[in-house]
Amino acid sequence: MNGEHMIIDCYCTIGDERETVQTSERLLQQMRASGVSRAVIAPQDREIAVRNRDGNDRMLSIASDHPAELVPACTANPWFGNDAVNEMQRSVRAGAKMLVLAPAVQGFMLSDDLTDDLLNEAGKIRLPVYVHTGPQSHSAPSQLALVAQKHQNTRFIMGHCGSTDHAWDMPSILHLKLPNLWFETSFVRPWVVTNYAAIAGDDRLIFGSSSPRNDLRMELTHLKKHWPVAEHPATYGQTLGDLLSEVIHDR
Repeated sequence: MNGEHMIIDCYCTIGDERETVQTSERLLQQMRASGVSRAVIAPQDREIAVRNRDGNDRMLSIASDHPAELVPACTANPWFGNDAVNEMQRSVRAGAKMLVLAPAVQGFMLSDDLTDDLLNEAGKIRLPVYVHTGPQSHSAPSQLALVAQKHQNTRFIMGHCGSTDHAWDMPSILHLKLPNLWFETSFVRPWVVTNYAAIAGDDRLIFGSSSPRNDLRMELTHLKKHWPVAEHPATYGQTLGDLLSEVIHDR
């Protein structure tokens, strides 16, 4: 806790490959040292791409050991069709609270109708869908905005706000004020967050570190200098906490 305001990290990875080498113990250590109460944990790239069930079960197992601090996310590659939908449903029934899509890793274009069944079902169970956006062309912010407009009953979180290659697209996306689209701050320059909030509002921004690709303590420290926790509790935990609490696990 940071004073009386809860901080929730929207996206962290626990894994052992390439730039996502991090144990649960290391993440918890950083969280406690930084005043982060909870963190959403996501599978690593290999699991996001092909080993969906392995990654989802690993996140569920790790989170079950630390239920007060770690929140499991799941993934499903839409190329698997009905199997992807079934895997997402299974993981949510077991406790997962977010769906992670990474088009560049999973090999699809975000705006392809390949994702329709998966996103429609996520909407029915009120499962937030976190989408990696950024340097890759597979999922630019404009693509996610189009998808959010198409799937108005599904709630989306724009990972990284298109940073860094698509940052110039963001003002026009923010001005759309889509009611089912939120913006996660990892890799966004902290002084830019105030500009984003001026357009979209505090309650559309969600803190995330993308640890260990980015250092959690550094990300949080720099953001707090420009965007204090006490003045913007919605960004740091309230908004994400509400989204996570509304997932329907027993459908």
